Amino acid sequence: MNYFKQVLTVTWWEYTRFYKLKNELIGIATFLAIFLVFNFGSRFIAKTFDTRHEITILQNTDPLLAEKLETRFDIKWVSKDEIPALKQQMEEEKEGMLLKKQSDGSFVLFAYKQSRRVPTLENLLHEYTQVTRLAASGIDKTEFEFVMEPPLLEAEFIYEPGRGQRPVLAYFFVGLMVMAIFLSFAYQFTAITGEKMLKITEQIVSAIKPQVWMDGKILGITLTGLSSMITYIILSILGGMVYFIVTGASAAMIIDYLHVPAIILFLAFTLMGILMWNAIMAAIASIITDPNNSGKSSLMMFPIVFVILTFAIIGEPDSSLAVFLSWFPLTSPSAMPIRWVATEVYWYEVLGSLIVLTATFYFLRKLAAKIFRITILISGKEPTWTEVWKMAREK
Repeated sequence: MNYFKQVLTVTWWEYTRFYKLKNELIGIATFLAIFLVFNFGSRFIAKTFDTRHEITILQNTDPLLAEKLETRFDIKWVSKDEIPALKQQMEEEKEGMLLKKQSDGSFVLFAYKQSRRVPTLENLLHEYTQVTRLAASGIDKTEFEFVMEPPLLEAEFIYEPGRGQRPVLAYFFVGLMVMAIFLSFAYQFTAITGEKMLKITEQIVSAIKPQVWMDGKILGITLTGLSSMITYIILSILGGMVYFIVTGASAAMIIDYLHVPAIILFLAFTLMGILMWNAIMAAIASIITDPNNSGKSSLMMFPIVFVILTFAIIGEPDSSLAVFLSWFPLTSPSAMPIRWVATEVYWYEVLGSLIVLTATFYFLRKLAAKIFRITILISGKEPTWTEVWKMAREK
């Protein structure tokens, strides 16, 4: 009972030390401000890009070509005699486009400079050329479309994977887990390395066991990451409500995303994934003597490698690699949820993977406490992994 009481005390101290509701609200306000600027800014940019531009063509241009160009450009007609004056005007005004069709069916474009309108023009000319060549060949357009039409395939499957919204939910939880892990890493390195440099930890561990101290830190900082995660979940829900209000879409669409079994499954793997990575990073932070000069600080990016690996299973969720990644503890927090929504996964696979992940966390927390205990008094030169391993075996 004394162990759990001490762990809860350390957990609560770590949690209140790092999680500040005021800072979270400021972060949300900043996020909303950035979102609004991005939203209205992107609309303005899109509106600017959608502005119709002028293109000049000769008076004897094929009406079909003019009709095609008119879908994306404002047409200006000129005669051959006006071309020299037009080119001079384009050079002075530093804008403009002149298109001429050659007798062999090719085109000549004269413009002041390359712009994003040229690819649009090329697509229109390609469509026009297809139509004219089809007409010249004598092939009926309807018959040509019939020949080129792909065959109709009606498929029936015995097993149907989760609805299209389930993968979105899985990716959402994976994203939240990565965010919570990175937040937790920052707190882990700040807490453990900072306390070691200030020689505070020695005084505390003289009163409580290193395992209690380490468990409290892992749980407290995990709770901090989860609190931030919950904050952003609420923010996402509010953002969804605003989306439905602004777009006029039916709010009932959100029900498709709220699949309770999936949420419970994803939350369980997310929680254990955060705990496991916090245990790993706590062990790494315990070895570091000076965070400003340690190469081990770069290991903060380590988890993202394993998250990226899990996206390799999307195309082949039943492959041996996918099965392995969904069981391997460093990848299972993201791989198993993604595989679960992509293919048929038996309940005992999910349960077994979660048990392996939980057992891995239990082992890693013990290892982190042991490393912490043997490195707490080390100062000066940072020990190598080999030295830590030897000391851990001797203790």
